[in-house]
Amino acid sequence: MLNKKATILIIISLLAISILIIHASWSEPLQSLQVGLLAANCDTEQENLLLTVYEQLLKEEGFNYRVITPDELAGYSGATLREHFEAVVVPEYINTLMPPEIAELINSYVVDYAGKALLVFDPATKSADGGQRQVPLLADLAGVRYYQPAPGGQALTYHGYWCFVSAEKGRDWGITPGKLDQDHAVNSYSYGKIKFEHSRAVNIDARVIALDTGDDADNNPVITEKTYESGGAVVYANMPLGRYKLRSDDLTPRSVLRTFLIDYAKVPRLVNSPGGKGGIVFNLHICSGAYFRALMVMMMQGLFQADLPFSTHITAGPDTYKLGDGAGFFAESLYKGRPVLEVLQNYGEIGSHGGWMHNFFAFNVENLPQQKALQLLEWNFYALETITGKKVREYSDPGGNHPPWLKYSLEQLGVNSYYYAGDSGASPSHPRINGEYGGDKMWAFPISPYQKFASLEEMERGHVTPGEVKQWTADLVDFAADEKTIRMIYTHPSDTRFCLDAIRAFEEKVSAEQQNGRITMAPMSWYADFLNRSAKTSYQIKRQDTGAYLIDLENPESLKDITVAVYLGEGVKYDVRGGDVQGVLEGGWLYLTVTSDHQKEHLEVHRAG
Repeated sequence: MLNKKATILIIISLLAISILIIHASWSEPLQSLQVGLLAANCDTEQENLLLTVYEQLLKEEGFNYRVITPDELAGYSGATLREHFEAVVVPEYINTLMPPEIAELINSYVVDYAGKALLVFDPATKSADGGQRQVPLLADLAGVRYYQPAPGGQALTYHGYWCFVSAEKGRDWGITPGKLDQDHAVNSYSYGKIKFEHSRAVNIDARVIALDTGDDADNNPVITEKTYESGGAVVYANMPLGRYKLRSDDLTPRSVLRTFLIDYAKVPRLVNSPGGKGGIVFNLHICSGAYFRALMVMMMQGLFQADLPFSTHITAGPDTYKLGDGAGFFAESLYKGRPVLEVLQNYGEIGSHGGWMHNFFAFNVENLPQQKALQLLEWNFYALETITGKKVREYSDPGGNHPPWLKYSLEQLGVNSYYYAGDSGASPSHPRINGEYGGDKMWAFPISPYQKFASLEEMERGHVTPGEVKQWTADLVDFAADEKTIRMIYTHPSDTRFCLDAIRAFEEKVSAEQQNGRITMAPMSWYADFLNRSAKTSYQIKRQDTGAYLIDLENPESLKDITVAVYLGEGVKYDVRGGDVQGVLEGGWLYLTVTSDHQKEHLEVHRAG
């Protein structure tokens, strides 16, 4: 028989061995998973602003990143660069004067060590003295001779179209359904097919994903990829991506960055939608009293449902065009708007649609004295808040007019989200309007158009067929679910068969996907609350030599519904240790969603077996 002292020593030894077994993997080398954002030259305010735009996009998409300079990379090898960064992004303009040794480092990183690089527009196109290189230093790596001298002394760049080789390829690259026309060219609300700046380029041995098929373009490559035996890959984007973000075209850089970092580099990320699901917002604008009949018909047909909440925005005054015309919604009237508003508030969130008189405000907001415009805005908020008893937190512009001063007033009124006619087809973000930052207190929700139409009544007037609309809304819901992203549809109340059938088909699709756990339909302010909380999350994701992931998450408010995504591969069995999380393996990605209100979580993901 062992004495008591010997027994205690054995127990302590066994516990120590158990702890060592459990944590043995901690002693293995760790690789911090992040994106390297190369900034070779940021000497001007505009160049720094461009870098800031890339940083904003990476933050909003949940990627860990670090800005790196040529000085920092001095002495690096391709292997060292690969140890530090899962992917390298080389933005336009600020990398034209790239030193030859940095170009060679990127070449080795990709070719020899399976690195992934995104080259944007014009990297390594100039020599140290500022002269234009005949062949950019990274052209052979990309497999594209970009920034080629044009015949006859023409400019090195021109404006042309962005056409994908197929509609399916456009969707694979994060282009929202409805943003491509019949030629698979990117288009925009009200404009149709739009032009982008491209350099004159010739494909050598890359695979062309998108090109310019215009009459004078000669199939100029716009998006290409080139892969290497090592597993390395280069994507070349022949557009100044960051500059388009500065001009209210968020989808252009966001879709390219997301696709490169998720599909090519497999970089882990925080998913920027609640619960790691897709999100859908249905934004209904009620501009005047002209919509009472349509609202009654929609109610009688059951198109307002508690489990499919709308963002319903109302211009509340008694007038529409001018004082005294009596054409308004008149929210304060017991015989007009008030009983309708009291019903509508049960089916989502009530927001403000401009200020008091829809058309008057839309046509005059930029010319009115700011104090007068603000008074009309406050009247609208006060009327809606008095009747509903709730704070108005959502806003939409009549006619899309959004003067710069408005953002400060909306912030003071407590708005956290608003409809936005810019950045069409993109996810909620903090917009840049002519370079000016929209601030980080409110989220803009861009409209998702169907080609050059946005609202259902526009589609009906434009002779879009009911079948096309039904297919578009179904594709949009599937896209949001597959991409784990948020999209918004907007329209006005209508009693036409075309619009009623379109809304019904849309709701049936959303309801089915919501029951399947792939999508959530909610008001924009609900999503904005989540996005504001998610932005406060700090996290670190490291990978061991064994392929295991170590994940640390922290949020001062709550981690509930925060989702982290790490790539394991198709059909891989895995084991998650620690934390209150729910895991879903989809397309090789493991999505881990926190189910508790904890402020900190430490997770380990190991391959089982």
